[in-house]
Amino acid sequence: MRGRRPSLSPLPDRRPVERKTLIFIEDGSFTYDNRVIREATTLVAAGFDVTVISPRYPGDPFRRIIHPRLRIYFYPKNVAVTLPGRLAEHSSTLFFGSLLTGFVFLRHGFSVFHATNPIDILWLVALPYRVLGRRFIFDHHDLCPELFLSRKEGARSGKTGFLYQMLLFLEKCSVRLADVVISTNDSYKEIVTNRAGKPKRGWKVVRNGPDLVQFRMRSPEKGLKQEHEILVGYLGNMNEQDGVEYLLKAASHILRRRSDIRFVLVGSGPSLEELKRWGRGMGIDSRLLFTGRLPHDRMIETLSACDICVQPDPLNRLNDVSTMNKAMEYMALEKPVVAFDLKETRITCGEAALYARPNCSLDLARKILELAGDAPLRGRLGKAGRDRVQTHLSWEHSAPELLGAYEMALSD
Repeated sequence: MRGRRPSLSPLPDRRPVERKTLIFIEDGSFTYDNRVIREATTLVAAGFDVTVISPRYPGDPFRRIIHPRLRIYFYPKNVAVTLPGRLAEHSSTLFFGSLLTGFVFLRHGFSVFHATNPIDILWLVALPYRVLGRRFIFDHHDLCPELFLSRKEGARSGKTGFLYQMLLFLEKCSVRLADVVISTNDSYKEIVTNRAGKPKRGWKVVRNGPDLVQFRMRSPEKGLKQEHEILVGYLGNMNEQDGVEYLLKAASHILRRRSDIRFVLVGSGPSLEELKRWGRGMGIDSRLLFTGRLPHDRMIETLSACDICVQPDPLNRLNDVSTMNKAMEYMALEKPVVAFDLKETRITCGEAALYARPNCSLDLARKILELAGDAPLRGRLGKAGRDRVQTHLSWEHSAPELLGAYEMALSD
């Protein structure tokens, strides 16, 4: 399917352009990166001229102009699953990214190089511009060493392996070169401060809060479920560490007991085809709908049709301390959440979720069945989640922290 960017909030032209920033994404297209979309539009509204360099997904052009002060350039990048493939993938990022950065520097200029991870290699692209006096913001989305350990090759080699030690080195370089580091939660800040040191000017926690203008209930997409059915939804990537296989195992347990529950899985990734094969092998594929990535409006309509939403990320070194976008987006749409009991997931969801024993698909199934049989409980959890996002977690609360990070970076 062709990718479409999510709908964006209106961008007021509040004051003349005074400062320029380049935001460089390494791991996924701007089209589907809600965090970077919110960061870019917030900066434009605050008077910045913003250029984004992003990997290209099918349907993305070479250049997209969203606003007179917001433009996106896309570079070719293949997503790999093997170690040699990943090395080639990240090498292509450095090659095409360096060319595009030079072009942007000459064509548009920038005073801030804002690099997002994973992986922690963009300091290599930023280094020449750092020497020229440009400020460097490291936007720390993922703990790359822990991400490595959460995958099979990382689990085998452990903390003593060369690749893990190299990832620690790259993380340290990113932090030490940065004027300011932005983290998505306090757990990330604490871990990286202890092992990589501190940036030159400071650290800001900018959480992945949803934009409540964009994430609100809409008329559900028709045809996803029949009357009296329960629809269980998943939104997110489908990588090795995302745990979607736990949801499929839970679905298999559930469908042995009830035939009125259907599952819709929105998203894509390297594990998508394998997950489809799993569904066929378990004999539950008739009750599963894999939609792939969807345009923003249709994704909202799909989730609006769901009665329950699931975050199946398993307990590992990465997920326990990570804040998952999907949970906050479920809550913004007033959906009750079922998740494994992880540290940062509890901090995010509070009383808006039922928590299953970590990495136990049977207990995940029990919690889904509990909600499926209790409509009042679904309503209470959904309302608690929406209230939590409105009062604590929405992007409205994160935007001032982002702007504070820029003020810190640009201070003399």
